[in-house]
Amino acid sequence: MRFYRILFCGLLITILLVSSSLLHIRADALNYQNSSFKSPMDWLWDIEIEVYGQVSEGGLLERLNALEDLLIGRNRGGTLEERLSYLDRLLYINQAYDICLFYKIQALEWVIYKEESYKAIKPRLEKLEMDLFGTVYSGPFAQRVEKLIDQVFAGGAIKGRWVNIPEGLLIKVRILDELDSVKNKSGDHFRLVVADDIFDGNAILFPRGSMGQGVLSEVRHPDNLGRDAQLMVDYVVIRAIDATPVRLFYGPKALKMDRSRQLAVGASAAGMLAFGPGGILLGLVIKGKETTIPAGTEFYLQVAKPVRIYTPVELHLKEY
Repeated sequence: MRFYRILFCGLLITILLVSSSLLHIRADALNYQNSSFKSPMDWLWDIEIEVYGQVSEGGLLERLNALEDLLIGRNRGGTLEERLSYLDRLLYINQAYDICLFYKIQALEWVIYKEESYKAIKPRLEKLEMDLFGTVYSGPFAQRVEKLIDQVFAGGAIKGRWVNIPEGLLIKVRILDELDSVKNKSGDHFRLVVADDIFDGNAILFPRGSMGQGVLSEVRHPDNLGRDAQLMVDYVVIRAIDATPVRLFYGPKALKMDRSRQLAVGASAAGMLAFGPGGILLGLVIKGKETTIPAGTEFYLQVAKPVRIYTPVELHLKEY
């Protein structure tokens, strides 16, 4: 009898271990499918759009070498992933010892123009140089940006402080790309910008012109039963002043604000509805027949969850 008990316990443990392994394998597979993994080509594409405003011609290595030359003045060794990861950190990630290139450009534009440009980094840098020095310089972007910072900020450093972007904060945005229930399809990207400055006291969170991006999750056409055409957005992300990505959605506060202001979206702002669990998805509902949401349309979004960012302090501007 004892032998059978031991045998049964052994079999049970074996089954549990195998089941656990299978669950881990299944979980790893799901995590991989749901990850934000990008191929080197897609990654390079995104960085080129951010820097040049367009995709370059040529082979992958040729284009990567050109980007490194432009941004840091040399080609780095390592794998494709290591080199692309370095450029991604240079552009977007604030380190303990240095802030990212994107934040530096945005802080300079905010101090000088009181708004951001939704153009690519290259023309933004050239405009700053022309306005401050009367000429466009050559050389790596990293060095040229530091020269601008030294000209504008006391001590040649962008001082700042930590602030919290609260959950539910309303942000008015303007669509840059027309959305069309006939032409658009699931997975299409569209651009939008912040329409008005967003402050926390005297700290700037989102300057007017801050760039964002949305992705359509689904496009539904009207049916014979009278269902409205719908454009549902998977997510909307806008970078704050320090380049931190902030997720936005169309929630009840945004709906209430739009209805009160009677902003036009297709037929009316009242035609905008929220879809998905917790309002994570944004649904832009077009009443009636197939039609468009034109570029330039303005409406409100709200912050999905609290985010901590680093914002410049203007008291540290260079005095002349």
